[in-house]
Amino acid sequence: MDHNKLSTQLKQLIKQGYSKDEIRNLIIAPRAMVEQALCELQSQYNQQQQQARILRGQADFAISLRR
Repeated sequence: MDHNKLSTQLKQLIKQGYSKDEIRNLIIAPRAMVEQALCELQSQYNQQQQQARILRGQADFAISLRR
């Protein structure tokens, strides 16, 4: 299974509500490959959350200037 296909499959399972432990047991692929893909997905999620916090802070600041 190539890396892109594995990442796509992991994203789908996460969206469906599966936990990381359940995913580890469901996916038939080398363990290191699954762990790497899970780490990358977690990193992407963390980056998205950080960006959302930054944008929220900027929006809050802009709103406070209008008051």
